[in-house]
Amino acid sequence: MRGFIPPQNREETVFCKKAYSICEKTDRMHIKSFSTFLDLRQKDLFISQFNKFSGLKIDFYAGIKGDTERLIACVYDEYDEVYSYDYPISILRSEINGDDKLNHRDFLGAIMNLMIKREYIGDIIVEDDVCYIACHNQMAPIIISELKKVRHSFVDFEYYYEPVVYNRKYSQHKSVTVASMRADAVVSAMLNCSRNEGVTMIKQGLVSVNHLDVKRSDFEIVDGDVISIRGKGKYMLSFEGAKSRKDRFFITYYKY
Repeated sequence: MRGFIPPQNREETVFCKKAYSICEKTDRMHIKSFSTFLDLRQKDLFISQFNKFSGLKIDFYAGIKGDTERLIACVYDEYDEVYSYDYPISILRSEINGDDKLNHRDFLGAIMNLMIKREYIGDIIVEDDVCYIACHNQMAPIIISELKKVRHSFVDFEYYYEPVVYNRKYSQHKSVTVASMRADAVVSAMLNCSRNEGVTMIKQGLVSVNHLDVKRSDFEIVDGDVISIRGKGKYMLSFEGAKSRKDRFFITYYKY
């Protein structure tokens, strides 16, 4: 099982200091403290700082149930409780009026154009000509009042108070065998290319796992990892530990 990977750059070091400060605030004042939205890598880093304290608990919530990736952390006293309504998360909904086939990237780009930082935006769900956005409470009024057009389509976001459940629809899934769970072996199997090509993509900085840039070909891949390969797509990997008679690992990957 792959262990914790410490901060890899200055940005991650700064993030850890911020996470520590959030935990320290709860430890000192005995109040609930919240992060902004975290990706999978930031979640791991946040937990590493939380583990430096005792007498505290931590929970994560996305605002949307199901297959979500962006979460807000709540750190609170071990004798306290936290509920979904405690989190500073708003869910917004809009129908999409236009002929564009809009996707997650279109909406995220439109939101970024409003000068809203990525850390204040959670998961964005686009399906059946409807878009749902999980966002920080502070950003909700801006999106509602300012975001009226995405590409050539019109939108009109409102607060949405019903539960939103997202079951991701994968465009492709396939089971293959690999000689090892190294990053180069898994990448080359998923893309049906040579091991050398997988190594080259890793060396060129094209591969990330759970939002962590992979720099070594022998990086260990584990069950549930989300693997992004620039220019090729994004995949979720499932691995239950089974091996073939030739001692190869059975894996299943799902393409977003």
